[in-house]
Amino acid sequence: QERFPEVLVKRRPGYGLDRYLHRGRSLTQVVCGSEGTLAAVVSAEIGLVPLPREKGLALIFFDSVEEAMEGTVNLLDLSAAAIELVDRPLLDQTKGQIAFTKTRELLRLDDAPCDAFLIVEFYDDVADRLAAVEARRLGQRTMIVTDAGEMEMVWAVRKAGLNLLTGRSGPAKPIAGLEDVAIPPQQLPEYVAALKAIMDPLGLQASFYGHAASGLLHVRPIIDLHRAEDIAKFRKVADEVSPVVLQFKGSIAAEHGVGIARTQYMADQLGPEVLDVMHSIKTAFDPRRIMNPGKIFDDGSFRIDGNLRMGDGYEIKLPFEGVLAFAAKDGSFVGNLEQCNGCGGCRKDAPTMCPTYQATGEEIMSTRGRANTIRAVLDGRLDPAGDPLASAALEEALSNCLACKACKRECPSNVDLALLKSELVHARQKRQGVSLRERAISCVDILNALACLTPRIANAMLRMRWVRAIMERVLGMSAQRPLPTYATQRFDTWFARHTNPHPVTRGRVFLWDDTFVRYNEPHVGRAAVAVLEAAGYEVLLPKGRKDSGRPSFSVGCLDRAKRLGQHNVKLFLAQGGDEPILFLEPSCYSMFVSDYAELRIDGAGEVARRCLLFDEFMNDLLEREPGAIAFEPGPARVAVHAHCHAKALTDPAVTAKLAGRLPGSETTELETGCCGMAGAFGALKSKYELSVQVAEPLVRQIEALEPGTAVVACGTSCRQQISHLTDAEPLHVAELLANALPRTGNGGAR
Repeated sequence: QERFPEVLVKRRPGYGLDRYLHRGRSLTQVVCGSEGTLAAVVSAEIGLVPLPREKGLALIFFDSVEEAMEGTVNLLDLSAAAIELVDRPLLDQTKGQIAFTKTRELLRLDDAPCDAFLIVEFYDDVADRLAAVEARRLGQRTMIVTDAGEMEMVWAVRKAGLNLLTGRSGPAKPIAGLEDVAIPPQQLPEYVAALKAIMDPLGLQASFYGHAASGLLHVRPIIDLHRAEDIAKFRKVADEVSPVVLQFKGSIAAEHGVGIARTQYMADQLGPEVLDVMHSIKTAFDPRRIMNPGKIFDDGSFRIDGNLRMGDGYEIKLPFEGVLAFAAKDGSFVGNLEQCNGCGGCRKDAPTMCPTYQATGEEIMSTRGRANTIRAVLDGRLDPAGDPLASAALEEALSNCLACKACKRECPSNVDLALLKSELVHARQKRQGVSLRERAISCVDILNALACLTPRIANAMLRMRWVRAIMERVLGMSAQRPLPTYATQRFDTWFARHTNPHPVTRGRVFLWDDTFVRYNEPHVGRAAVAVLEAAGYEVLLPKGRKDSGRPSFSVGCLDRAKRLGQHNVKLFLAQGGDEPILFLEPSCYSMFVSDYAELRIDGAGEVARRCLLFDEFMNDLLEREPGAIAFEPGPARVAVHAHCHAKALTDPAVTAKLAGRLPGSETTELETGCCGMAGAFGALKSKYELSVQVAEPLVRQIEALEPGTAVVACGTSCRQQISHLTDAEPLHVAELLANALPRTGNGGAR
């Protein structure tokens, strides 16, 4: 009763003796929470409770964490289902993240900033209870949220808290250690003041967030674990917080457990009598001390500042000179690599991240698995005697990365494996040379241009088995994979002879005719021109443009990608106007708006500001002027598969919104991840089966569509995969729109 007073909702300092005494003396109360030191749980029966009939949130915004804690105390009598604290350091990490853009707008974080806010949730009969919160007029403002989608947006920020914080730029990160302390919630203001009195003299900042209603705040001081002086500060804070916890009759381990980091404080927290009882229980269950030795009971093995992954002077020394800027956040290869905190968000059922992990379930295929493999190889823990760039483990991790960029958006810490992969493959090429296959993929624009000199002969050769067999043996291109055919009339040739049948009423736009539109799918370009001209635009092609560099970038040929990018950026800068530059292919768009900056190309940012996907541009126009184009009825049903790069860099719902503007069309956005093609990846013999495996969810959803449903996919690789594995004939959204133009003047669209 003295050591475990009944003042806390959450308490896990060792074995649950208090729960055992008060809840029927069941051994489950002792075993559950014993952290594997007594027994291994191989099965369990759990109890279920009904879901609430309705939910509602009151969001209260404050000028400080201290005020939020006072507000929490003021609300305790309302018996909320939850009162959660979110503070400024966590909120700041959502800036610039597409995944949280709408949430920031909903919460008005930019035009009405705050230092903390409380999420107060009620179950059932919520209207009166939410009104009671509003009536107390706490903080700077209160916001009521009852829409299910908006409530999920708010909770998503809170749930991503740890990963957002550890994604903080720079070597100093919010560090665990104090993050599991719970004290009686009525004393939260005093507890926060006590913590700040410990940390402020040391010059330490910290993040405060978590379960305010139960008195459990996840407090994480920002520490650089590469520096001895910061590690010493961390130890000092932990040592001083332990007696503070006792002072407040709290628990140093409330829900995360004692683990190994907090064992040194158990003697003080529990006292000799309770600790002796726990030792007796441990002996009864585990007389040979083989179950997690050193956990919960201090045997001198572990200290809160010991066994650190990093430690004083830790440094990953790169065996190459970096090329990429990692400009979006970290400023360096190592900085981005160390963003991975091991949380395992990539092992959850994320929308896209990571496609090959979702297909195989293998840890090395996850974003975390790849990051840990890269770190272990560069640290010398894998293949210590060999060249790290030639490591077999590194090859396994990198070669199965589709560079889909999903981690750029879906990893809360923004670990960008696509950039890490490109940098490492480029470094390996500098040392070992560029393979014939990598050269061929990198120069696909040149090969396509040559093939279009005699397209009928080139297409006939692609149908010959012996040609495909040679390609499979020499280049590793799977003979099972159909390759794109070549156009009998290049898109740029058609465009040069084309005349606009509509008056120009809205100005000029540039249309980026990517390599595959120009040489393989000119009908997509013609459709886009038809739609843009029908809307009153004069369409221009950038004269003298070169390939975007996406194929080169994807295989690590960064020198060529940079030369191409420099040419294209200078081209648009020299043109001098501010006309929008529209892209039909999302992977080329991502080169302009993201990867050119990573390649340190001067002027890339200025050009990027003019770049838009065709879908975005047209949807924005029709949002402003619904009658800008008088479309005829479209297909009754349209299903849209979003491209991975569009998901990573834009709002992927835009394509479905645009398709849904056709009269009579019911549009569905498919819940799909990556198509598995990823440019040349799916064409490789060694990756063909994995590519098909990644595509299985997409294939299942398309096959389940009602007959006659139009399938839209804006990525050329996506359309290739869908055409190969299903009976669907996928369209670019430009084709869908062009087919719904009035019967005259559709500019030659298919």
